[in-house]
Amino acid sequence: MENENILSKEKIEQEILVSKAESRPSNFRGKVLSGLFFQERTFETGLDFEGAVILGPVYLQNAKINGNLNFNKTIVKGAFYLGSIQINGNLNLEQADIRGVVNLVGAEIKGNLNFNELNISGFLSLAKAKINGNLNIQKIKLNDSYNAGLIIKGDVYLRDVAIDGYLDMENGMTEGSLDLLNAFIGKDVNLKKVLIKDSLVLKQSKIQGRLITENTKYEHIIR
Repeated sequence: MENENILSKEKIEQEILVSKAESRPSNFRGKVLSGLFFQERTFETGLDFEGAVILGPVYLQNAKINGNLNFNKTIVKGAFYLGSIQINGNLNLEQADIRGVVNLVGAEIKGNLNFNELNISGFLSLAKAKINGNLNIQKIKLNDSYNAGLIIKGDVYLRDVAIDGYLDMENGMTEGSLDLLNAFIGKDVNLKKVLIKDSLVLKQSKIQGRLITENTKYEHIIR
C-alpha cells in the first residue's frame, strides 16, 4: 500500500535521536513524509530533507536548529512556515518545489539562505527576518496561487528584513511585487534580468552596496 512508503513519526523521532548521538545531521533524503510539525522544538544537529517528498505542510514555528536545514530538490505539497525559527547554519531550498506559501517572518538565520531556482505557489515572506549571511534567490519563480476562489499573489515580502550580506535575485520572476520597504541590505542588491509583474518597492530601504537593475522589468516603482 502507498501508506507503507510514508515515513512514520516514530521512525522520524528515532533518526533524530540517533543523529544526535552520532553528531551528524538527521538524514531524511529521498524519503516520503506526511508533513512536518515541530513547533518550539530544539534540534542539536542539522536536518537534511534533500530530494524528499512532503505530502502536507512544513510547520517549524519557533524551532531552533543547531546546524543546516536542507530542503534542496524537495517537493512540499503545502505551506512552508518557519516563523521565528532560529537556524545556526544555512537554510537551503535550491531547486525545491513548494506548492504553497513560504513564510519566514521573524526568522533568525546565522548563515545564508540559498533559494536558487526555487518554485513557489504564492508568496515568499522574510518580513522582519535577520540574516547574517546572503540571500541567494537567482532564478526563483513565484506564481500566483488560486484556492477556493481566492488569489494569493506571488509577492516577495522583504519588509523590515536585515541582511548583512548581499541579495542576488538575478533572472528571477515574481507574478506579484518585490517589496523592500524599510529593508537593510549590507552589500549589493542584484536585480539583473528580474521580471516583476507588479511593483518594485524601494521606499525607505537602506542598501549599503550597489543596486543593480540592468534589464530589470517591473510595472511600477515606488521609491
